Amino acid sequence: MRKLLSLFFLLIVSLLSIQAQDSVRVRRYMQDLCAPAMHGRGYAYNGDGVAADYLRKQFKETGIAPFVYSDYFERYGFKVYSMEGPVSATLNGKTLNNWTDFSFAPYSHSANDEYVVIHIEPQILVDRNALKEFCLKNRKQIDRSLLYVDMNQCEDKTLKERVDEFCRYLHVWNGKYPFKGLMLGVKEIPVWSFAFAKSECDYVLCYVKSELVKKRNNKISLQCTNEFRFHNTQNVCACIPGTAVPDSFIVIGAHYDHLGQMGDDVMFPGCHDNASGTATLLDMAHYFKENPLRYSTILVSFSGEEAGLMGSFFFVRDSLMDFSKVKLMLNLDLMCGGDDGFMVVNAQADNTRDFYNSLVEINNKDHKVKEIKSRANAANSDHYPFAHKGMPAVFIYTLGGRTGGYHQPSDTPENASLSQYHNIVSLLIKGLERCCGTGE
Repeated sequence: MRKLLSLFFLLIVSLLSIQAQDSVRVRRYMQDLCAPAMHGRGYAYNGDGVAADYLRKQFKETGIAPFVYSDYFERYGFKVYSMEGPVSATLNGKTLNNWTDFSFAPYSHSANDEYVVIHIEPQILVDRNALKEFCLKNRKQIDRSLLYVDMNQCEDKTLKERVDEFCRYLHVWNGKYPFKGLMLGVKEIPVWSFAFAKSECDYVLCYVKSELVKKRNNKISLQCTNEFRFHNTQNVCACIPGTAVPDSFIVIGAHYDHLGQMGDDVMFPGCHDNASGTATLLDMAHYFKENPLRYSTILVSFSGEEAGLMGSFFFVRDSLMDFSKVKLMLNLDLMCGGDDGFMVVNAQADNTRDFYNSLVEINNKDHKVKEIKSRANAANSDHYPFAHKGMPAVFIYTLGGRTGGYHQPSDTPENASLSQYHNIVSLLIKGLERCCGTGE
């Protein structure tokens, strides 16, 4: 009896040590992916290229073969902005702090000049005739100026949305107005997003804390080099052959790219979004290498997600497999935290409902997470091109817990929790094994 108890104790300790080692491994992956050498895994300084080399190395070391392309890389490209070099702003002789006091929009035109700041009411900015008349009235100085809008004056929600829309689609107005760009006064510096950086913009767009701006007679000196250019990139693709039906597939995906850098001094580490999903994919690769599914498991780290799902759309267009034989596409994005469980996007489609119900059933029995929620499909991550093509595809993201700042420089491993990691991933693995007929 004592021997049995000792063996049982050793088994428990062994299992716990394996779990602890997995946590250490996932944390190390996240720290590596968020390191300064990765440059925020974006388009500046070839950050996503550095990250892709790292991912290929991890697949090789785990003993997982490439999928289709012998070097693991599915190469493609797109046009996007890349902000490299010094970035600075001096307002009325005072040097501003990058990001905490001011920022450039990721799709801003380059700037290297001193600008007169002309205050303008937000209502004028969104009225085409009023804006044209304003420019004519101020034509003597408008061609060296930035129009300043205090966003705190946009108390009406509709007005604020119209100003935001004008700024997002600044490229539409290329050549129509003589001013050099816009300066927006804000309470907090807004998050970065490349969703509107797909076309070249002739105007400067910067954000400044409104409390730093005088009521009149402002001048600002700006320095920023932001090039709109073709960016060569790659998805990283690997494959674990299935044990029984290798010509059918489970696809596990996660985008590894992030926002990169706002010049030399501001980096977006992107731990929660999405070093966490990428690290989870690498960790699940270890598991399925030792415990392969009946169907072949395709592991895809997508680039270009932040620029508009570029990598996943290209993967689907490239038609690397018979899509009619994809049993499920599981997309992992935003995987830190999870104290309140996780969300399953596109959970109630005819071809995904059974998988979602299985997760709920397993959780009701094992009590792994607090709650599993569902919501309708949306084009908000890399599952979408697969679902749009008719494949069963879901997007998993965590709810609650410590995750770091979304699209902020504060999205670091130190600000992110993995307290629910094992519960979430073991539940997903059980769901996949049941989906493939190898689970309970």
